Parts: sequence; structure tokens; C-alpha cells
Amino acid sequence: MVAATPRSQANGKSPVHGLFNMYFSGLEAFGQAYDPFMKGFARAQLECMGLLNRRTQAFVETTNRLTQCRTPQDFANEQMQFWRSAFEDYSASMGRVTEAMSAFGLPAFGLSGSEAESARDYISFSEPQEQDRASRGRDRKAA
Repeated sequence: MVAATPRSQANGKSPVHGLFNMYFSGLEAFGQAYDPFMKGFARAQLECMGLLNRRTQAFVETTNRLTQCRTPQDFANEQMQFWRSAFEDYSASMGRVTEAMSAFGLPAFGLSGSEAESARDYISFSEPQEQDRASRGRDRKAA
């Protein structure tokens, strides 16, 4: 004897399949809406980690070069070179971080930058039509 199976189980779908499908499609839409934000945030973090790596390497190299200095002038030149390269690294990295974070400011409403600036929210009403003064005078009657 063969047990009867419900139709939903026969085709591989349970009663909650539609609920889970709706839930996960909502998560996918949420992920797509915040995709520019997350990409910008990841780019900014990657740039900060790169800056930290470059500055650590420069510090290690500078300590090795400072041990080879013979005069106070060599020592001062090495220190100035370290701070000059630090300033250049910081300014270049912060420019790239600012560029990456520019995606944070625009809302993900499907509008590009120029469309977002020109979009307005307003309601227009039609103007009431003026009646002819002559026709208004004929409609009045004295009491």
C-alpha cells in the first residue's frame, strides 16, 4: 500500500517555501540597495589598511637607516625624509578614502547624481477658471 503524499510535498515545496522565498528575496533587495555603501566602506577600509602597512614599513626602514647615520645632518635628513613621505602618504590616502566614501552621501533610490539634484517633490493643482464678468452679471438677480 502506498501512502498518499500532499501535493506540496510531491513537487518538493513545503507550505513555508513561499515565505522563505519572499524573505530571502527581500534580503537580496536590501543587499543590492546598500551595495554602493558597502563597496565604498570596503574600499575605505582597504585604503586605511594599506596606509598602515606602508607607514609601518617606512618606520622599520627608517630605524635601519638611522643606525647608519654618521653626522647629525644625516640624522636630520633621514627624519625629514620620513615625515615628508608620511605627509605624502597620508594626503594621498585620505584623498582616496574621501573618494571611496563619496558613495555614502547619495541615497540608493535609483537616481543618479544629476537626477537626484533636479528631482523635486511637489503637487500641482490646476488653476480655477475665471468666469466671464458679463456672464456673472446675467446670472445675478435682484431680490
